[in-house]
Amino acid sequence: MFIGAIVGFVAPMMGGGRDGIWMHSWVKTGTIRPFENSPGLLFSIPVALGMAFILRMALSWHRD
Repeated sequence: MFIGAIVGFVAPMMGGGRDGIWMHSWVKTGTIRPFENSPGLLFSIPVALGMAFILRMALSWHRD
């Protein structure tokens, strides 16, 4: 979950932040601004949950 949360913050910032391509395309669905006064911090809920799920499946597969 922690790595998924980090990726959920990093992916939108790499996509240009608040004024970049991330917020001007379909991937903005599920993206929130955690702090209203922040100049560009974004958090993508679908990316965070997807990454957490993928890592969980990969790590549980390697455990057995």
